Order: sequence, then structure tokens, then C-alpha cells
Amino acid sequence: MQFGSLPRLLLAAAIFTLPHLSIAQADTRPLPLHSALQDKNFYLLSALQIDPRVRAVLTADTALNQVSAERQQFLTMALQTCKGNAVCTLKALVWTEEEIRIVSFALARIYQDNSPLRELVDKNLRPSGAYVLYQKQSGDGLLINAWEVCARGLNNIIAVYGQGVAPRYPQIDSISFDVNSPDFQQHIASLVRQIPAEPATSEIFFDPSVKAALQLLSLNHRDEAGRLEPMEVATNEVALKAVSATHWKDYPYSVIVVPGAGPSDPNTGLSDAGRRRTALAAEAYHAGKAPFILVSGGYVHPSQTRFAEAIEMKKALLADYQVPEAAILLDPHARHTTTNMRNAAREIYRYNIPMNKPALVISDAGQVGNIASQAFANRCLKELGYLPYQIVNRLSDTSLVFLPKVESLQQDPLDPLDP
Repeated sequence: MQFGSLPRLLLAAAIFTLPHLSIAQADTRPLPLHSALQDKNFYLLSALQIDPRVRAVLTADTALNQVSAERQQFLTMALQTCKGNAVCTLKALVWTEEEIRIVSFALARIYQDNSPLRELVDKNLRPSGAYVLYQKQSGDGLLINAWEVCARGLNNIIAVYGQGVAPRYPQIDSISFDVNSPDFQQHIASLVRQIPAEPATSEIFFDPSVKAALQLLSLNHRDEAGRLEPMEVATNEVALKAVSATHWKDYPYSVIVVPGAGPSDPNTGLSDAGRRRTALAAEAYHAGKAPFILVSGGYVHPSQTRFAEAIEMKKALLADYQVPEAAILLDPHARHTTTNMRNAAREIYRYNIPMNKPALVISDAGQVGNIASQAFANRCLKELGYLPYQIVNRLSDTSLVFLPKVESLQQDPLDPLDP
């Protein structure tokens, strides 16, 4: 965090002078998902909502209630003055930097004074790994950083899917409506009117923003992040049973990662490039390179396609290349090569596959060359904030050896379709 005043500097000092903990303390089990779309984007906010002791403390806090009341006043004024304009109305739901800062101070104070909140941080947030980039910070430091990540993620959803602001990748992630259309204006007016005129006594300060953000994603049919979850009890259940019985020393690599390649035709499930990558991966699997193939790719190309790249690659592996289902792991959420690598690292970690055993990426020469490049590393640092992999060596034009990195567990609600 960057603090611009003496009180904030004092707060920062209080946060960062406490003992640091190891980044390796994140739990290896998949995160429990009660509401997948919310939990994957805003794990902190879900945890605060479902813990009754913490919820009671937050809803009784004077400073947080003041923030809620003032935000509600702005929303009421917006309904009166914006005259149905969606962009104008939704400004009242955006968290200002001042509001984010006030909440940060309040959370730091409550953390120091309240054992249930400290327990939630130490026994839930920290082991979850959802904010692993802050794992070495003190408890209040982790809490504040997690809150600020969530607040900016909420703002991003409102901006992109309510106000029509261009996302990082406009061709595949943009709003589904014309924000100036009467139909959309009516949707937004209805959404905002559902927020009570007065904050309920049982309502946490962020509840209206979360409800609005999730409704905007639903309105835009942007539930991609929640599809096929929880994967460990459905999509990946058969392969996970095989993971626990695998003799890893019998293989040079842990998994073969295959990034998807989406077609441009909305009626085509698997592109020619995706099929070629799948064939190369099957060849390596049958040669005994690794016990599992991890196919990675979501509902990406063209925008709002009904096909997930990973699912279509799995169908081909089963039907055309005689790879058994117990050897296929799916990541049906990644939307970019950066998140192909990140999500593969996440699954390796969460499914208790050895993190210190090299994994193999197999793709076409162009994509493998891209992953091996400094330009791609720079892109990961810019978009993710870290490298989700460590390259070991490039075996051929179509294969690359890497080690997954635990930093990949970090949630990123600035990319809400695959956080």
C-alpha cells in the first residue's frame, strides 16, 4: 500500500512491524465454494459474511456504519438526479479512494481489538492462499490488502459491466449491452431500487456493492468464473482419484499442460490449432512423459461462445487419442496464455501434485516461443503482478519445462471472468 499522510504511515508501521509468516502456509486443498462466482472473486468478503461473530462486530461498528449511511445517501441522490442514466446512477456504488482508506483504518482497528476477526485471518484467510502475495505480512496487513483488492475488484465490475468501460481485453470481456439503450437503463434502475433506502442493521458495509456487482455479472451473462465449480467433485473427480495413487518418481514430469486455442466460428468447438496441440499432448502422454494431461481454456473465442476450449480438448483426447478420463485434468476458466500458466499452477498446488516436480507445456511453436520470451514474462508481471512459473528449459519448438509457483493462488477480481 501507499500511504499519503502521517496517520497512514503510522498505520503502515503498525501493520508491517509484526512477525511475518511463511508463504508456504497456504492450504493445499481446493477452496470451499459456497457461491462460486462470489467466492472466487471476493473470498475475503464471503468469509466476513458467513462468520456470525465477525459479522456482528462489523455491523455494529460506528465508523463502518457511517460509511454505509453516506454511500446510501449518495445512491438516493443519484436515483433522483440521474434521471435513469445508468452510468450516472452507478457512480454512487463505486468505492472512492477516501472510502476505501476509511474502511482500511476501521478494519485495522477492529482487528487489533477483536479476537474473532484475528481468528478469521489466521485460520481462514491466511491458509486459504487467496491473498498469498500478502502472506508474509502481519494479520492486519493481510486483511487490509485483501480488502483493497476486493474494493477495486467491485469498482471494476461496476465500471465494465454497468458503465461500459473497456476491460483489459475488450474483444472477449466487454459488456453485453449498449449502456444508453432504454432496456439497459431499466435493468439498472431496477437493480439499484432493490437496495434498501436505509442500511439494514444486519447488513455489512460492502453488501450492497457485492449484490450489485454479482447482479451486473449475471445481467451480462458473465458467470464464466463460476461454471463447472466445484471442479474437484465433478469435472476433475475421476482424475483426482488417480492423483492420490500416482507414483510420481515413475515419470519425468508431473503434468502436460495444453493451452487452448479458440476458434473464430461460434459453431466450432475445437479449432484446428487446438486439435494439433491436443494431438501433441496425447503423443507425449502415451510416451510416458507424465501421468496427466491438464487441458486449459475457457469460454473465450468468440466472445460469449458456448464452447469451453478445455472441454472440447478433453472430448478429443477421449474420442480420438485414447487417453483415459482418469488421466485428464480440466481448467475450463483460463482466458489468456498468462492464466493458462497461472491456473495450471493453481491446480497442481490445490490437487496436491508435487510442486517441486517439473511440468511440461506442449503447444504449437508460436505459443511455446511466446511463453519462453521475456515479453511474456513482462506481460505476466504487468497483468498478474508476479510470474506464475519458473522456466527450467525448452525441450523443443513445441515443448517447455517449467516449475509452478505458489504465488499463482492469488485472487484477481480485476479479471472477474477468471479471477
